[in-house]
Amino acid sequence: MIEQSTLDFLTNLKQNNDRTWFKDHKDDYKSALANFTDMVAMLLHNISGFDDNLIGVLPKECLFRIYRDVRFSKDKSPYKTWFSASMKGGGKNGLFPGYYIHMDPENTYLGGGIWHPPRDILQNIREYIVDHHEEFEKIVLDKTFKNHFGELSGEQLKTAPKGFPKDHPQIKWLRYKDFLASCEKNDVDLTSEKIITNFTTNYKAMFPFIQFLHRAIL
Repeated sequence: MIEQSTLDFLTNLKQNNDRTWFKDHKDDYKSALANFTDMVAMLLHNISGFDDNLIGVLPKECLFRIYRDVRFSKDKSPYKTWFSASMKGGGKNGLFPGYYIHMDPENTYLGGGIWHPPRDILQNIREYIVDHHEEFEKIVLDKTFKNHFGELSGEQLKTAPKGFPKDHPQIKWLRYKDFLASCEKNDVDLTSEKIITNFTTNYKAMFPFIQFLHRAIL
């Protein structure tokens, strides 16, 4: 579970997003990060129980840095005000689809799928959907998937991708540039011991979708 002190740290960081404050509260940051890392470790353990691709993946391979890259941003705030992790084979830098967690006291959500895949991998996914459209639609239109995640999400093209006609039977899916599922967790008590079970239930409902994308890439 998440300690209240971890949530307090993130809330205070949002109000004091500067290097001097962060340096003065470095110990608080280390404690909060350790708490979040422990939660990621528990989630990895649970997810690897139904997704073999996560067996052996370490929490440190999944965590995103709290330091922002401000080189090309008008917002020069040096720190992110949330913790996040991408849990997948190869860690956060792997090309495979996986599971995501974004923890912010004001905006916590879970996600999964594949975001901004390289052109060749995106092409493979689209072609695989065409060849296995009934299986894909059975997954993303299934009642369980929709109850957990609603509609498939991700950036989309306004027209048909190159190589596919505008009236293609699966054009609804072929326009996607990302293939993502997500759900908000703002109504969940993050300090409760039940959140690991709660989050694992969502990730397990996501597994057929992840599995489909994984087969499409291989």
